[in-house]
Amino acid sequence: MSKQKNRILYLTLSLLLTANLAACAAKPAEAPASQPDAEQSQPEATPDSAEVSPESDSTFPFSLTTYNDMTVTFDKVPETIIAANTNTADQLLAMGLGDKIIYRCYVNSEINPLYQAEYDSIPILAEQAATLEQLLDVSPDFVYGRSSAFSEKNGTTHDTLTGYGIASLSSIEGYKLGADVEDVYEDFYNLGRIFQLEDRAQEIVSDMQETIAQVEETVAGAEPVRVFVFDMETDEGPYTCGNNFTAKLIRHAGGINIFEDMENTWATVGWESVIAADPEVIVINDYGSTSLEEKIAQLKENPALAEISAIKNDRIISVHLCEVFASSMTADTVAKFAEAFHPDLFQ
Repeated sequence: MSKQKNRILYLTLSLLLTANLAACAAKPAEAPASQPDAEQSQPEATPDSAEVSPESDSTFPFSLTTYNDMTVTFDKVPETIIAANTNTADQLLAMGLGDKIIYRCYVNSEINPLYQAEYDSIPILAEQAATLEQLLDVSPDFVYGRSSAFSEKNGTTHDTLTGYGIASLSSIEGYKLGADVEDVYEDFYNLGRIFQLEDRAQEIVSDMQETIAQVEETVAGAEPVRVFVFDMETDEGPYTCGNNFTAKLIRHAGGINIFEDMENTWATVGWESVIAADPEVIVINDYGSTSLEEKIAQLKENPALAEISAIKNDRIISVHLCEVFASSMTADTVAKFAEAFHPDLFQ
């Protein structure tokens, strides 16, 4: 074959190859049927796409509204956590997240005995609320606490932390007037969603619901017991709870907080109003620099209180703060209260 013919054949083959490549490029690419992004973008076409594995990030991003109506967006599962309050540490530990907690703050209560040793092993970042500087020094992915942990004073509002790339959330019970057990359930559901541990959250909630239902069935029909919650003594009078979570726990247990009608979660009242209400049971919050024994003495050695039914009949019980804040012990506290309020029903 002549050189001229070779050139013509080579040119013809080249033109044919170029035309085929151009035709392929003009066709839209088809995503593989199993491509995760394609399934997420078209959920209506894939009925099974709701079955998400624990490792999947298909639920992200999502947003939650928290304390002071601030919005926090979560775009990944956090790997490092600050447990900003004792009871929120209890919740995190109950969810099995102890290995992610790098520091704890505001250490003012014992927690569920199941998790106490693990809690004690976590280093303390701040004895009370952490400052912005302290949080930035350790660079957590997520801060979970009561509303007291997120303040303008310390530069730690949810919006401020978001600006530094730190996700955060307040436990609902800590800031909601009239918070009830459903708000604790919501806390656990939120944690389950954030950490993709929905099954564990549901397990905790279901166990709580079962225990509380059993208690309510036992005390149903019993006359509610009048209850006074003694947090601490001040110069103006006792500091006590109003329409808050403790009051609702008392309700579930067959009692009634004598100051439940207050439009405050906590307030200082006069001893005269306590005497007039004649509580049958006193619940003491055991925490702070004043010991439980000292608080009991303050009540029993006050001559003005001598005729109160709870004092005369020595019906005084105590709780740690974690028992009456949102925690894994919420249902256990309802049971504890019920047995103290209606001992004859639990013999």
